[in-house]
Amino acid sequence: MDVKVKIVADKTEERIIEAAEDDTYECVLAKLGVNPVEVLVLRNGRPVPEDEEVAEGEITIIRIVSGG
Repeated sequence: MDVKVKIVADKTEERIIEAAEDDTYECVLAKLGVNPVEVLVLRNGRPVPEDEEVAEGEITIIRIVSGG
């Protein structure tokens, strides 16, 4: 299945990636090269755990770690 992902950081980026039916959000982050410690994953505006299987919907990844 194709998954549309919006990554929100300094700039907003949209990407479409291929995800297997049993992929988790952690797998999606790995495919995108995103460190799971630095982000919050939302599906349809609600937080989802990294170990949950990917489901249809709008996926947004928000970077929450800032330089200091």
